Amino acid sequence: PHSLHYDLMALSQEGSGQPQFLALGYLDDELFLRYDGNSRRAEPWGLRMKGHVEPETWARETEDLQEEEQQLRRMLAELMGQKGQDRGFHTLQATLGCELQGNNSGSFWHLGYDGQDLLTFDLETLTWKLAEPLNQETKMLWERHGPRADLVKTFLHDVCPAQLLRHLASLRNQLVDTDSPKVTVTDRKFPVGRITLTCWAFNLCHPTAILTWLCDGEPTQQRTFGPEAILPSGDGTYQTWVSTWVLPGQEPRFTCHVQHCSRNTTVSADIERQAKETGGAAGLTVALAASVLTPVLMLLTCAR
Repeated sequence: PHSLHYDLMALSQEGSGQPQFLALGYLDDELFLRYDGNSRRAEPWGLRMKGHVEPETWARETEDLQEEEQQLRRMLAELMGQKGQDRGFHTLQATLGCELQGNNSGSFWHLGYDGQDLLTFDLETLTWKLAEPLNQETKMLWERHGPRADLVKTFLHDVCPAQLLRHLASLRNQLVDTDSPKVTVTDRKFPVGRITLTCWAFNLCHPTAILTWLCDGEPTQQRTFGPEAILPSGDGTYQTWVSTWVLPGQEPRFTCHVQHCSRNTTVSADIERQAKETGGAAGLTVALAASVLTPVLMLLTCAR
């Protein structure tokens, strides 16, 4: 399944004149776009998107969000006037988007005021449904100042899915030219004589990777442990790790194999040799990784 949705908010601040506006776009629940009322321009967010989407796509996103901004600003002012709320902080929020899974699709458009549900668009009847029946005047106000029902239907049925497919296509093209992931191996010695080898993989451009420990060239998955997940790094890339227990002196027998986006990377578990080749950079990378991920250790044995 893939999804594209936008969180929009108009904020009225006392004494600030025009309401502030912010819009965030999420692709598969990961932030990829930011738009605000000062720049009035949709901009990519995260390393995955920068430089990998056609300018026409951002121009289309900008045009759509500029229109949404005008509607929400106008509606917020009208709504505050209707409720006699000329002072204080008030917000009008809209959440809209679409989802694709195989041949099935779904879309939604919700409106909220000061954090409370207000209206939801019904695609079957092409009408706005009230969260609270007593807000009939608010519904009429939105129907007067908001987007027409036919335009909402077009966005949810056609525009949003098309934009989602364009963004997915851009990411797929990016995977073809992506750099290899950054892979390093660290060790941790215990007083009882056992050693934990950990293979770290960073700079993954897609949340799909296979990390495998090899002992004498053969996979040893049954003696490894890890998070069983690929985690976001916060910059649009992903990271993960996998560990295994070994006995002192067995480290040269082990290598870490990483398969990511049709690319293969293999790193030796000989820490001393690795440190000489990288000038100590591996230790710095590991210190950063340890601050992000804390491995849960399990006792395992290495087969001979």
